Amino acid sequence: MRFRLVLLHCLILAALCGCARGLVMIDGTGGQGTPEGLRDIEISGIITQATANRVLDQLNAASGPTVRLHLDSPGGDVSAALQIHERLRTGGWTVTTSVADTAQCMSSCTLIFTAGDHRLAGPRSRFRFHAPLYVGRLPLPGPVVDLIEGMTRRGIANTYAGVSPEFARHLADPAIRALHSRRGLALSGAQLAQRGDRFVTGLVEPDPVGTGVPVPLNRPLPVRY
Repeated sequence: MRFRLVLLHCLILAALCGCARGLVMIDGTGGQGTPEGLRDIEISGIITQATANRVLDQLNAASGPTVRLHLDSPGGDVSAALQIHERLRTGGWTVTTSVADTAQCMSSCTLIFTAGDHRLAGPRSRFRFHAPLYVGRLPLPGPVVDLIEGMTRRGIANTYAGVSPEFARHLADPAIRALHSRRGLALSGAQLAQRGDRFVTGLVEPDPVGTGVPVPLNRPLPVRY
């Protein structure tokens, strides 16, 4: 029985795997125009275990109290994203996760996004929430695949519930066709902010001088719709 549980755990961790590497990291500690003690990291492209390893190395080297992540990813490996999420949540930093107005944060990228104490999004930024898909190399019977995907789905919903229980319940509702649909649910940053359940805690927009750097908007979140 113990062996079966260990095997099942390993299979769940392999449920979603990326195939490309896309990570750019900017160490902002002491850099020009960057507040002292701020670790600035950018994650782009498909999230893989290599992505997690590099981000964890950067976080382990962080000496300041603040970490800021800029996200632009179509998603990838659930296990890798959860490793980054867990390190951010337990590292003792004040964490800001941000998705610029022209960027996307889809699938497993949203698990990293939820690790932020401050979760910022551009009004036109793109988010997507969908059912997990088992893509492991080991062929498995349909009922086992269903079990793995179902347990992964619950784990994803619980991660969302850590920052927004109301939004997590919304996504977990089969009628919404988000976590129970391969196509999933696509929402903009503005739509997420307008929900009022604080999955997104603030809106950002491109710097008006054209540098493309997100700037927090000094206005309250729109009312619930």
